Amino acid sequence: MTTVVVYYTRFGSTAKVAQALAAELGAEVREIKAVREHGFVGMGFRSLLNLHMPIQPMNLDFSGVDRIVLCTPVWAGKPACPVRAFLRKADLKGKRLAVLFSTWGGEIDQAIRAIKADVVRQGAEVGPVDKVVTKGLSDAQLREAGRGFAQKLAP
Repeated sequence: MTTVVVYYTRFGSTAKVAQALAAELGAEVREIKAVREHGFVGMGFRSLLNLHMPIQPMNLDFSGVDRIVLCTPVWAGKPACPVRAFLRKADLKGKRLAVLFSTWGGEIDQAIRAIKADVVRQGAEVGPVDKVVTKGLSDAQLREAGRGFAQKLAP
C-alpha cells in the first residue's frame, strides 16, 4: 500500500509526530504551509468561523497513492485552517484518509465531523482517526506517539 503523510504544524509538535509516523510506515512526507501565519487568537477565530486561510503551493498529486495520513492540530475544536484549505484543493476521490489530531487535551468530535464534511463529498473514505495530546510531551514522546499511530495503521 502506497502511503503519503501530510501534515501542518505551527510550532513543531505535529511535525515531529508526522515525521516519526512516516518513518515507521516508510511513507513520503508532505508539509502544508500557510501563506501567512496569524496570532493565536486570529487563527482560532478563523477556525471557529471556517474562514479561508491560503496555503503555499505544494504537491497535490496523489495518483498512485492508496492512503493519505493527515496530521493536524485542532484549533477552536476544528482542524487547522491550512489543513482545511488543503482538503479543499486536493483530489481525494477514492482515497483512504487516516487522521491523527494533535491537541492540548480538547475533544476531537467536532474536528472529525469537519474532516468528514470536507472529504466524504469528494468520494474519500475516512478512518482510522485518533488523537495525541501534545501538551507537555518531550520530542521523544511525540515521536513515540507517531510510531504508535503507525502501528494502528498496519494491516
